[in-house]
Amino acid sequence: MLLDQESREEDIKPWNMDINSFCMLMHLSQFASSFFPLAGIIMPIIMWQQFKKDSSIIHENGKQIMNFMLTTFLVGIVFTLGLVAVVMTLFTNATSDQSPAIFSAMGLITILIFAAGFGIAYVVFIILAAIKAYHGHVGKYPLTIRFIR
Repeated sequence: MLLDQESREEDIKPWNMDINSFCMLMHLSQFASSFFPLAGIIMPIIMWQQFKKDSSIIHENGKQIMNFMLTTFLVGIVFTLGLVAVVMTLFTNATSDQSPAIFSAMGLITILIFAAGFGIAYVVFIILAAIKAYHGHVGKYPLTIRFIR
C-alpha cells in the first residue's frame, strides 16, 4: 500500500510543478499580502486544500503553514493589546508631573525593537521553511504553536 501511494505521489504535478517546488511556492505565497490584501492568507489555504489529499508532503507543509499563520495572528493580537497598554500608560504618565519624555522614549524604543524583530523573524522563518520544502522536507517553523496536528 505504501509503495502504491509513493508511486502515485511521484506522478502528481500540482500546477505543472514538481511537488517540492509547489511546497516552496506554498510557503512563499504568504508574502503575497505585500501586494494584495489577504492574498498571503488565502493563497496558501487554497493551494493546500487543492492538493492535500494527493500528497502527504503537501499536506504536512500545509499544516505547518496554517499553524504558523495562526501563531503569528495570535502574536499580533497580543502585540496589539500590549501596544494599547503601553500607549495608555504613556498617556497616563504624560498627564502627570513625572518625566513624560523618558516614558515616551522607552515605550517607543521597545515597540520599535519588538516590531522590527518580529518582522525580521517572520521573513526569515518563511524563507527557511521554503528552502526546506524545496529540498523535499517539511518546512517547520520555530516557535510555532501546533493548532493543527
